[in-house]
Amino acid sequence: MSLLDDLPERVHVVEMLPRDGFQRLDEFVPTDEKVEIIDQLSATGVDEIEISSFTHPKAVPTLRDADEVAKKIERHDDVTYRALVPNLVGMERAVEAEVDKVNALVTVSQSYTEKNQNRTREEVLAEMDDIVELAHDHGIEVEAGMGTSFYCPYEGRIDPAETLAVVDSVVESGVDEVTLATTMGLANPVEITERFTAAFEAHPDLDMGLHLHDTNGMSLANTLAAMAVGVDRFDASVCGLGGGVVLPGGMSGVGNTPTEDLVQMLTRMGVENGVDFEKIEAAAHDVSEQLGLGVTSHVLAGGTVEGVLETVAADNEDAADAADADDADDEQ
Repeated sequence: MSLLDDLPERVHVVEMLPRDGFQRLDEFVPTDEKVEIIDQLSATGVDEIEISSFTHPKAVPTLRDADEVAKKIERHDDVTYRALVPNLVGMERAVEAEVDKVNALVTVSQSYTEKNQNRTREEVLAEMDDIVELAHDHGIEVEAGMGTSFYCPYEGRIDPAETLAVVDSVVESGVDEVTLATTMGLANPVEITERFTAAFEAHPDLDMGLHLHDTNGMSLANTLAAMAVGVDRFDASVCGLGGGVVLPGGMSGVGNTPTEDLVQMLTRMGVENGVDFEKIEAAAHDVSEQLGLGVTSHVLAGGTVEGVLETVAADNEDAADAADADDADDEQ
């Protein structure tokens, strides 16, 4: 029996850089630069791109141009363009922006919800019905993006029953999809397996995804664990850039799974994902240089079959040239 026997035939990749990544930066990325990056990502083959967040500009000033970004990007028919909405006001802006889908934010942790959205979890969940109704009235799909589904910086490990209770609530509200987020990047493959298994047992036909952070270095292992129980949609960010806006100062290193690393793994494993690896690799190099990020993924470090073999071949050639030069010196 092979690991591949239980994996989905096709995995859907959701690119989070324009929202999760840009909100992480201290400095505002000019609108036209954002649009240029999104347009490049649209040509890589990713299924979805989260283009921004319709949050109050004072809450996330680096995304204050969400409406303008939505107007300026070049939209591809084979790409779903979505945005995060924290509340009904954000949903109304999303309607005006004519996005294809919204990521309706809800966090499992009470403490994190109050710090991130200045409301209780119950208030957020109570508004979900209105968000879903407005979205569906305009032909917009709704994903419930569930932050802190596993760990919270303020409460520690989240009780699995709490996560499942929120899943039950958003499903009752009529969302089209549910995505569990490893906001802290601390989940392990066993926790991933147990939590998704419980959710699928309660809602067998539910479309579920996983939003990945990589604090503990297990995000790709968590991807495989989720795939093994039926998850086929994963959020990642080029260069691994991303992180919550309300985290303790010591969590500044929390980043997303690099899209280029995720796509390399899936491609090497023979799992169809629709993404052109060379294009997503090129996009990662361009974004890294453009934003001054440095080397933030295995792919950027040259950790590909081609990259490693080329380096070894070059080293061997240099060694051979040095040996020839030494032989020539000895003959003299």
